[in-house]
Amino acid sequence: MNKKKNSLSNQSTLNKGSSLYGVETRKKNSFSILGISYNDVPVSLVKRHLLYLIAIAVIVNIVVIVVSLSYFTIVLGTSEVTFYDSYDFQYYLQGALNIVQGQLPYVNFSFDYPPLVFVPIFLAFIPAYIFNSQDIFIYSFQSLMVICDIITVICIYLIGLKIYNEKAAFIAAALYASAFSIAYFALTKYDTFPTCILMVGVLFTVYRREIAGYGAVIAGFLAKIFPVIALPFLMIYNAKSTSLRQEIITLLKIGIPVAAVCVVPVLILKPGIILSYLSGSLVRSAVSVNTATYTLYIYLHDILHLGITADAVSVVMYVLMALVLLFLVAIAYIEPKKDTRFLLKLLAIAIFVVIFCMKYHSPQYVVWFTPFVCLLVADSLYGIVIFYVTQAITYIEFPLAFTTLYVNGNYVGETGTSLWYLALLFFTLNFAAYLLLMYMAVKPTGSHARMLLAKIREIVSKKA
Repeated sequence: MNKKKNSLSNQSTLNKGSSLYGVETRKKNSFSILGISYNDVPVSLVKRHLLYLIAIAVIVNIVVIVVSLSYFTIVLGTSEVTFYDSYDFQYYLQGALNIVQGQLPYVNFSFDYPPLVFVPIFLAFIPAYIFNSQDIFIYSFQSLMVICDIITVICIYLIGLKIYNEKAAFIAAALYASAFSIAYFALTKYDTFPTCILMVGVLFTVYRREIAGYGAVIAGFLAKIFPVIALPFLMIYNAKSTSLRQEIITLLKIGIPVAAVCVVPVLILKPGIILSYLSGSLVRSAVSVNTATYTLYIYLHDILHLGITADAVSVVMYVLMALVLLFLVAIAYIEPKKDTRFLLKLLAIAIFVVIFCMKYHSPQYVVWFTPFVCLLVADSLYGIVIFYVTQAITYIEFPLAFTTLYVNGNYVGETGTSLWYLALLFFTLNFAAYLLLMYMAVKPTGSHARMLLAKIREIVSKKA
């Protein structure tokens, strides 16, 4: 009888989650975030992970702002400067002031970003207006971007639960939370806002809330153009359980009303503004020196002394971009599994190749694809190492090297000088490191290229 009682007692202890041979048995249950239910997960562990991730993100942002506000003597110069860039805040604030004074954006004054940018701008403007303080506007805007940064971290973790166990999902999110270069741009730019919206859209999509996913990505597009890159891949991913035709119809049902509300009024008030905005945002006039295009041009024109212009190299790069994007859409369509990890790879490459091939570049664009890279390298030690190397390189690119090695239009050093060669070497290593990071994230095997060639041969043979 005693033996039986002891046996029942031991079983009861195990059911309560004690340890047996040092292995903890965690009770699994379900919880919900953003209307998405996560079943069969250790709830207490997941909640603890989320608290740790939020703490890491906040601490890293605080450390980065303190370091960036400190003063350093630049090794390559003689002056002392701060590495904190507050230029964009003046632009955002002026846009808000123009509207308060009765002017319409895009009609009475030009503005470089889509209309949803005014959501964080006015949320930050309200306390600044009440207290009549520009500093409060900056602090409020930064706080909003840190919140967006935290939401992105949470999305990465929850998406990670779809493809990994809890530990690997935590690593993926911790990579982003501790990415100090990303933290710098969260505190000085607004790209964290559209990136956050995109990640919410991807989160909805991988957990089968397709309509909400489309709505979020369209909202991201209305905050900054780049989230639209994700739409064809999300449609193809969703079509595995419906059809591509059905997904296109669903997207149009969401997109047409949004376009009617946001785009048509602008076209009526000032025709041609959309075209001028797109050309100004996507094309620009000159090739930026911190682009792969300009770096390749320098090697061809100044090192090999070939008679080729930067614009000619840019044309080749744009053709390369188009070909890669077409290839990605094609392999997304023919891939039979269409699993979540494959979707993340497509999104990472698509956004990266657009940034890599454009002739205009701002360093904060790294924010756009970094969440996907974090998810893809979380299970690779070498990938994690390369990730932090690229973070260091990006922080050197901006703000440390700006005005010391390069400005937007040219390298600081005269052609052929040691400073000029140092700038060329730096950008060469920069792009090489990011190409290596993308390789580690995607780990291409060539199987999809062979699959696509086989499909093309099949189509050609049928027509013949």
